[in-house]
Amino acid sequence: MKFSPMTDPRQKRRRPAMIALAAAGVTATLALAACSSSSSSASAPASSPVASGSASAAVAPDPANPTVLLDWFPNPDHASLFLAKAQGDFTKAGLSGVTLQAPSGSQDALKLVSTGAMPLGISYTPNVITALSQGLDVEAVAALVPTPLNTLLISSTSGITSIKGLAGKKIGTDGDPTDTAVLNTILRKNGVNPSSTQQIAVSEGLIPAMLSGNVQAIIGGYRNVEAIQLKLHGQTPVEFKIEDEGVPTYDELVIVAQKSKLASDPGYAAMVKDFLAGLAKGDAAAQASPAAAIAALKPVIGAGGYTDADINAMVPVTVADYKNPLGFGEMSTSNWQAFANWMLANKLISKSVNVSGAETDAYLPGK
Repeated sequence: MKFSPMTDPRQKRRRPAMIALAAAGVTATLALAACSSSSSSASAPASSPVASGSASAAVAPDPANPTVLLDWFPNPDHASLFLAKAQGDFTKAGLSGVTLQAPSGSQDALKLVSTGAMPLGISYTPNVITALSQGLDVEAVAALVPTPLNTLLISSTSGITSIKGLAGKKIGTDGDPTDTAVLNTILRKNGVNPSSTQQIAVSEGLIPAMLSGNVQAIIGGYRNVEAIQLKLHGQTPVEFKIEDEGVPTYDELVIVAQKSKLASDPGYAAMVKDFLAGLAKGDAAAQASPAAAIAALKPVIGAGGYTDADINAMVPVTVADYKNPLGFGEMSTSNWQAFANWMLANKLISKSVNVSGAETDAYLPGK
């Protein structure tokens, strides 16, 4: 298996490779959280529903108006959040408001929620499991997107229609070790030796690499984002859901809270319950009316580089994936454990973890 780098100036917007917990890293996080900034948010204008100010700066605790640190710029994955805010669902649930804030990097939410610098955040199941293995003070309290979005996409111009056909071919990756492990799991399940492929790290250049023909397939793209972008550029990729190809299923995006504070601060726990009650309304409304979700997102998507055409096409696919067979926000402990075990087997974490400490459904509506 040959690895070839391809550079791209944009930052990764998806899962980081790992969460560094060295003392210097934690100290830097605390220092960042303690200071304020006069810079404007990269996520949206100050007049938009996304907060202005430093994207990762600490906010004054306000249980009635919590700040939620997103995993990245506002994008289709966040439709339920912005629709709940637009409809006033959070205030109807008992909060005076909710501030949705973009981070400076996709690792910020877990670190800042763990230190108490941010009350709530959005993160990814692999990152939460990694955080548990490294001792961060966080816990997932709801599934925002209860299914994997990562999808193996094969170029429609390559002539390849099966995973077996990728033997000897070039596959673009975002350079994330988790996605490399996902790809290799899929290849092995389908009888392809990963060493027979040329895996090219393109970072955020997944779409250009595919459209140019530099690669015949990509991993790390989402079926509700990159697959749609390819279609809008005239290419309909062959799609393979990773959970159907040997990778344990997981919740793509989750809401995270500070674990110790949930146990020790009744006011904080009540805020989390109120927030999730409001989000449940936004989730249901987005599924019932993708048009309403589109209208809620369009004022805040500028910094993410999405066009109106992107949002019009991506949101209906996204909100269809909000449907949770277990019920809004519910997470399966057995699924989490299976994924954690897979991460350990693929050396993505260094020790076995019991995921009962990583996720809880106790704060969902009706619990």
